Amino acid sequence: MNVLVTGATGLIGNAIAHRLAKRGDSVRALVRDVSKAAPLLPPNVQCIQGDITAPASLPAAMHGVDLVFHAAGMPEQWHRDDSIFDRVNRQGSVNVLSAAHAAKVRRVVYTSTMDVFAAPRGGELVEANIDPHPKPTVYERSKQDAERAVEAIRQQGLDVVYINPAAVYGPSPVHVGLNSFFVQLLNKKAPLLPPGGMSCVYVDGLTDAQLAAAERGVNGERYLVSDQYLSNADLALAIHKAAGAGKPPATAPVFLMEALARASAPLARVFPFTPLVAPGQLSFMRWEARVNSARAQRELDFRPTPLEHGVALTVAFLREKRLVPQA
Repeated sequence: MNVLVTGATGLIGNAIAHRLAKRGDSVRALVRDVSKAAPLLPPNVQCIQGDITAPASLPAAMHGVDLVFHAAGMPEQWHRDDSIFDRVNRQGSVNVLSAAHAAKVRRVVYTSTMDVFAAPRGGELVEANIDPHPKPTVYERSKQDAERAVEAIRQQGLDVVYINPAAVYGPSPVHVGLNSFFVQLLNKKAPLLPPGGMSCVYVDGLTDAQLAAAERGVNGERYLVSDQYLSNADLALAIHKAAGAGKPPATAPVFLMEALARASAPLARVFPFTPLVAPGQLSFMRWEARVNSARAQRELDFRPTPLEHGVALTVAFLREKRLVPQA
């Protein structure tokens, strides 16, 4: 099978590309810089220069392709330039799926997010309850807009299956989102833990669901994928236990983190630093939504990864790359 993967140098897309190459598919990776991307991918993956924000670069990459895994996107909850979220997450998805439709690709597996669903704080997310209201962060709104745009293209005749993961962690060429939590924590750059928590999923299990979606997912259906919900304190404890690093930091009071987030974000737009906790990140963690992955378990045979196993593998990988202290 001829497969194109976008986002192949990121956490999710890289895992997909490695798995496809291992099972013997003919894999192409759409990358902006071939020389930088090639060392991050198996030698039998063909790197095609292109950019999801440059529509003219996509038709050649789609030529002869049967299946597309669209995993490229901006996963962060904060960036100095807010417009990048719409440019990459919405318009980039429009560009990729429009090119796939024009090339008569058999199916697109589109990686979205749990954030597009509605639930009260601490509530349960299920596939039927898409949030019709604008979300509180620029990232989340860009993903809502992206799903609407993707659905409009699907309605024109393109076969699309949606995968909506929880916060993803695991071995990766890049370390954003939940992976950055591991790095900050083990390098003692997190003096206090943010309040709240999140549903999370280990990247290997998510990859299983992605590949299963390509084979037996239902056109137009969404599949929430999550291992479990964890408070930040419980996740930090699991990371420290796996690393043999002693006791993790205490959890900060909500009022303190809110004040820090409000004060640091405007300064970070001017000075070259990333906020310890951006307002969007805090909003997401205080949402504390629990993902129900029963459909993915039932229809895609998704099996949650035990926390201790996923965390141990991630810590070992980060140590191998010398991103955190050795044992």
